[in-house]
Amino acid sequence: MIAAGLFSLASCTVEDNGSTGVITVPGIPADTEADPNPTLPDAPNTNVANINYVVETASNGNKVIRFDLTGIQSPENPTEWLRLYGTNTSEQNIWISIDDLPKGFTIENTIDSEEQVSAVDLVFLVDNSGSMGEEADAVAKEILDWSKMLSKTLDMRFGCVGYDYGGEVNGAINMCGINEIDAFLNRSGKYGIDRTMGFEGPDKDVLAKEYARYSTGTWSADECGVSSLRYADDLFNFRKNTNRVYVNFTDEPNYPQGHEPMSTQWVKDPNNWPTTKGTIHTIYSSTYVNWTERPLWEEYPWNLSAYTGGTEIKTNSSFSGVSLSTLPITGALQNSYIIKFTNVESLFDGQPHKIKITILSPNGTVRAEKEYVVTFKL
Repeated sequence: MIAAGLFSLASCTVEDNGSTGVITVPGIPADTEADPNPTLPDAPNTNVANINYVVETASNGNKVIRFDLTGIQSPENPTEWLRLYGTNTSEQNIWISIDDLPKGFTIENTIDSEEQVSAVDLVFLVDNSGSMGEEADAVAKEILDWSKMLSKTLDMRFGCVGYDYGGEVNGAINMCGINEIDAFLNRSGKYGIDRTMGFEGPDKDVLAKEYARYSTGTWSADECGVSSLRYADDLFNFRKNTNRVYVNFTDEPNYPQGHEPMSTQWVKDPNNWPTTKGTIHTIYSSTYVNWTERPLWEEYPWNLSAYTGGTEIKTNSSFSGVSLSTLPITGALQNSYIIKFTNVESLFDGQPHKIKITILSPNGTVRAEKEYVVTFKL
């Protein structure tokens, strides 16, 4: 093995796809140089987030798949974020296989770049029921301060959904810029939980009309983050090939009222929530944390983070002393990764493919693994 960035172009850019002969993509190691995913010596001790993929065309016309992956926390120090090293590097600590075949790839730690290399569509899901009144103003202020900070280094767009007791979506603004989300949360006469009530933006009439679909019949639920999540997923104008990130602010369990479509279990199913739909982070502001979960009735809201590789924070009910800039999600966004590999033509067959990402430090103290099922599209 040789140091990152020093391997020869001739040795790392030639691939045989088994059907059309030799493929050359400058800078990307061949699959023949890739090692199989190692077996973890013990249970995983950190999470891998959902991936987003983009299909690119190299200068020589060959297809390249790019994975965008948000940061992975160090299990030993949650304020530190892993640096990842790919194929043909002496410090390799991440391996990728597709349908159990090892892939050669390059990886870029975006923290090393001074450019806005990562595009993120970020949606705030905000519980605005009465119990959130104590922290609502502080949450709104932190959302804006944090959004402005992120916009300095990332290509950001923002959306917001407010949801209430009774399960209904009672406010929203579609994907927009920092000025628009600021105006939405600081509308005249809006304070406390009212800040995320009401519909704004060019499509506000459509957003207002559609809310009832997420609070009636088999969709009906009480204070339910999944209802607002599905509302945004169905209606918001996300950019193509962009990382989707959700942050759910709540002080209550997820209450699906027996309805599976509003349950965190619905999100767990990759057929319902494939990896490209995004990662969900949870900020839970309550002292009520030790109840016994009842699936389909009284669910841990942070399940949404566990199922999608997001982060979670449990904080006080007044949200006092909390700065979003210091929370794990900030590190996850700022310390993201760009992974590129070629020899991909056979993947565009309309069939699901199994992707496995394994992360293992040389001393075994960092261990993570996640499998995804993706149907690639050009």
